[in-house]
Amino acid sequence: ILFFFIALYGSVNAQDPILSQPYTAAQFLSPASVGSGGYGSRVQTNFRSQLIGGSSLYRTIAAGWDTRLQNRYADKINYMGIGGQIISDQVMGGIMQTNYLSLNLAYHIFIDEQSNKNFSLGMGTTFAQITLDKSRLRFADQYDYAAMYTGNTSLESLKPFPSKFSVNAGLLYSVHNEQLFFQAGANAFYYSKPDFTGLSFSQTSGLRATTFISFEKAVSESYSIVLHGTFSNRNNNNQYYLGGFVGVPIIYQWDEIRRLYLGCFYRGGDAFIPSMSLLMNTYRLGFSYDVYNNTLSSANIRQSSFEITLSKSFGEKRNEFLRTIF
Repeated sequence: ILFFFIALYGSVNAQDPILSQPYTAAQFLSPASVGSGGYGSRVQTNFRSQLIGGSSLYRTIAAGWDTRLQNRYADKINYMGIGGQIISDQVMGGIMQTNYLSLNLAYHIFIDEQSNKNFSLGMGTTFAQITLDKSRLRFADQYDYAAMYTGNTSLESLKPFPSKFSVNAGLLYSVHNEQLFFQAGANAFYYSKPDFTGLSFSQTSGLRATTFISFEKAVSESYSIVLHGTFSNRNNNNQYYLGGFVGVPIIYQWDEIRRLYLGCFYRGGDAFIPSMSLLMNTYRLGFSYDVYNNTLSSANIRQSSFEITLSKSFGEKRNEFLRTIF
């Protein structure tokens, strides 16, 4: 099925949202991740703001929910996961928005008797739509959309509500026990952006192939070491994201988790990202700040970005495995 989607959707129109903490949004990484949390269900949210010269240029808001479906047979450990995710990319304070709504399914198959190792195959679909609020554009006499009309002919080439459907597919391998968490995934992944204009050129077409690895290992009583890396390719353009944390206990009790994660990541050719996360039982709070290593121009206009994340797990804890940031 994965290779079928790759062959069928070899060319798409797309522009990908960017998160500075992608490891906190499971469905952003892979549709095969739905239902893989340590509890019955979970909600994950991200808010990323990019500023230039102190003005809000770009915002990305992501919210996802996923759960595992009840298995009909008590003696079967394999299960189905289901989840949904909403992403909103907003430019110029929300004047222009690209909104994505995704629905994902994943089937998880365990391959050992201890239920520590499993494969999951995920599939999903995404509906994308672009909106533009012309009434909030303020360019004086440089832009007056009413004046663009001459008789019954408009000089604009903008579609009113462009929208598009696309598909996602992913394969995920996981190892999770009392001391270790490891995931490796490969995806044929799309956030397909609709054609906003009536012009005949494409914006960022092509399949986005993505691989990623997430790793956390317990050290001593409640310390841990975390690594995460992502590599993606679209139209022969490569992008990678790599870094890690050191997890330090705040309060150590056998039945509770209070762990502070301190670390840094690097987005290739773009930015260093110092990051901090706090894991408290069923809650996870994160903060990051992008330190860019490129410049937009020779002027004194500098860009900066920060991202805040909040996740909450619900239901009963599924096992006594390592409670992880992922």
